[in-house]
Amino acid sequence: MITPRPLLSMQTWEKEPMTYFSYEEKIFFKQNGYIVKPNTVTLELIEQALEVIWQHIDADRYQAESWINAGPKGNLPCTNHSDIKALLDNSHQISMAEELVGQGSLKVANYPFCKMIYPTGKTDWQLPDRGHMDGYTRPGQVDTFTLGITLNLNDIQHRGGGFTVWPGTHITAAEYFKTHSLLDGQKAYGDQLPKPVEIFGPPGTTCFWHHYLMHNASKNCQTEIRMATVSRLRWRNTEDIKFEIPDNIWEYWEGLK
Repeated sequence: MITPRPLLSMQTWEKEPMTYFSYEEKIFFKQNGYIVKPNTVTLELIEQALEVIWQHIDADRYQAESWINAGPKGNLPCTNHSDIKALLDNSHQISMAEELVGQGSLKVANYPFCKMIYPTGKTDWQLPDRGHMDGYTRPGQVDTFTLGITLNLNDIQHRGGGFTVWPGTHITAAEYFKTHSLLDGQKAYGDQLPKPVEIFGPPGTTCFWHHYLMHNASKNCQTEIRMATVSRLRWRNTEDIKFEIPDNIWEYWEGLK
């Protein structure tokens, strides 16, 4: 249970750390497995990152026709560039994540993966039928993290390849793992899925999501490239607890108790 915070005097308030999420937003996160926040990264940091990203796209930055079905597919090879890492290191994102998970509890599992969804040149858009879970899906391995962060780098419109989530599926997966092996995560969601939600918005729009949450990218039927990054954070003691299946999914989420 999340206990609402009492009103603070001015002297006490000055000593309190900055808060990023309201009580209602934390409840929403617990129920749905994600929360969307605007402007978590400055436009200056985003513009610097875009300069790097365009160097790795097989298309002409100033010729929109060349963006259709461009490449490369998958993660661009620039994750470790300083201007890409700065999206995480020089923003509020880690502090925001630790407000949910617990102060000082997280470390970087991967710096921002740069993920492009190129325009298809078609108009037959629809949401994906289903998504996937990161980690727990490679046979014989449990490779997990704690919290994902998806950041829009440009103005992503409806039907433009937005990050897509299936609300509440983190709870479905948590219940599944109570009676099934962590090595069998591909079956964790079953066939009865909730309606997916497409997340779109201007640069700086950010989705924080639970690592059990089903997610995917949607088809891009707009004219712009969908430019986004995905970072992942994990508990500092992940190696000690990654095989544990607590009765309470929020056992180690100090910010949500």
